Amino acid sequence: MVASQICVEPAAERPNQQQQATALRVYMFGLDGYSFVMRQVRSFLRSYHAWFATTVVVAILAIAAASESRAEGRVALVIGNGDYVNSKSLPNPADDATDVSDSLKRLGFSVTTVLNGTYNDIRQAIRSFNIQVQGAEIGLIYYAGHGMELGGENWLIPVDADLKTDVDVANSAISLKTIMQSVSRATGLGLVIIDACRDNPFAAKIASSKLTRSVERGFARVEPTTNVLVAYAAKDGTTAKDGDGRNSPYTSALLRNLERPGLEVGQMFRRVRDEVMANSNREQQPFVYGSLSSRPFYLNQTATLPATSSGAQVLAVPKAEDEAIWATIKESNDSQLLQQFLIKFPDSSHDADARERLAGLQVADECDRLAKSFIDRDGTRTISVSRGDDTTPDAATAACEQAMRRFPTTSRYAFEAGRAYEARKDYSAARQRYEMASMLGSAPAAFRLGLLYTANDRLPTDYVQARKWFTKAADQNISAAMFNLGILCENGRGGPQDYAKAYEIYSKAAASGDRRAMKHLGGLYEMGHGVQRDYAESLRWYKMAADLGDWSAMVSIGKLYERGLGVAKSTSNAREWYRKAEDAENAEKKMLKTMH
Repeated sequence: MVASQICVEPAAERPNQQQQATALRVYMFGLDGYSFVMRQVRSFLRSYHAWFATTVVVAILAIAAASESRAEGRVALVIGNGDYVNSKSLPNPADDATDVSDSLKRLGFSVTTVLNGTYNDIRQAIRSFNIQVQGAEIGLIYYAGHGMELGGENWLIPVDADLKTDVDVANSAISLKTIMQSVSRATGLGLVIIDACRDNPFAAKIASSKLTRSVERGFARVEPTTNVLVAYAAKDGTTAKDGDGRNSPYTSALLRNLERPGLEVGQMFRRVRDEVMANSNREQQPFVYGSLSSRPFYLNQTATLPATSSGAQVLAVPKAEDEAIWATIKESNDSQLLQQFLIKFPDSSHDADARERLAGLQVADECDRLAKSFIDRDGTRTISVSRGDDTTPDAATAACEQAMRRFPTTSRYAFEAGRAYEARKDYSAARQRYEMASMLGSAPAAFRLGLLYTANDRLPTDYVQARKWFTKAADQNISAAMFNLGILCENGRGGPQDYAKAYEIYSKAAASGDRRAMKHLGGLYEMGHGVQRDYAESLRWYKMAADLGDWSAMVSIGKLYERGLGVAKSTSNAREWYRKAEDAENAEKKMLKTMH
């Protein structure tokens, strides 16, 4: 087996990118005090004097768009698995991943590349990606290798996977839902590109467990969240082909279009589809799942420039300079850029638009600042408003209400208003704002609603409503919602008691790294609820949760040693686990105390 390789590289600059970006800054912000900028400008003008004289406005337009996209950030994780230990090897994925990584670096992405990744390699890479992608404009994950569908769920297979039962899949493979959840953290666009819809070599090996979930051909269709697109090399229920050359047919077409200038993302995938279908005699049909707003996204926004009679390349120049600049920055979230536009073009017809945009961004920034809390992405921690001297729940509420009025289709501000109302203990208003945010696609808002209906001191307890909202959040890959939904199913609240359903939900949450779900899986195996009683399997799940710091799982391990269930009875080992549990619980309490 080839050793796995993980490589993290920053974004590569395109040719002349620094000179172009300098030209924009010089034009918009002036030259005073920037001697080093002046030197670059002189060099730029000497090389492109004739072109610059006739096309400077359009150059600025193109540069501004490219510069803005970079400022927002682009992060990618690229995985290529071909050298499998317990299955047939694949010839293309390592080369596919290498070539896609190189292409993305040229497009300004910060890229982590994993070649022949084990389960631990990929999980660690995903955790790192989750940190890097926070606040990035575009988050992208590409995977080439074996994949499979099991009971309607899609899984990516690490090179060290040994899948003999369907239970092994959740413990040894990577859920596509986890990948989708990771890219959804990007502020603009999340992209998942999967070249893994090949025939599944593990299907014949897998013996179904008590849940009798079927292993299907190809992948199942998915329903991504509002800012995520998922691209399959082959439509759901069908398989993709391996290539005879360096790259697979799908990745070959992707590479031909990935860096095409001026090509919007949706159009890019349509071109890839057409090429693959033509080259496969229509036997392989790539497919894209998800829908985006009207806002266009480009991986390479630089437009192709037609040649003039002098040989220089130009674009058609807009009649007014401010029109060209405004077309570029009108959707920008950069307050400084808008302020400089107002200074540079005081008589622009877009003056009022720019001021309105700037005022809206200032209000939105104030909402973000005041409503900021230590709540994690899944909303699992207690609400606490930022502790600045001028910060109160009332101030946060007012700011977020203004932001909602200015940006009524942005779910974040309704969600943050809900958090502020919750901090004020106005739970009825919080519920209303969370419902608005959820209607706009906010999964964390749906999760908070579920919590409101299960907390005795907030809204009247309603487990039926809690199930409804936890289900909605869980369907959008919120692992904490999956865990809470599993609790309701296990305990028969808000619906029938269903241990098998609880097991299934906990398994999905555990695959996303939820330690509490792992602990409860251990409990199901210990009690024999929904699965055959198995103390060894119970211990395994308890230890997985304990390794992630779950002190209640440590207590459960101590009890197994104390009673001699699945392990040799040992009072000393039991005491040691109880001591670890006490230390972990105290550390957790101390951490929570510092957060309020």
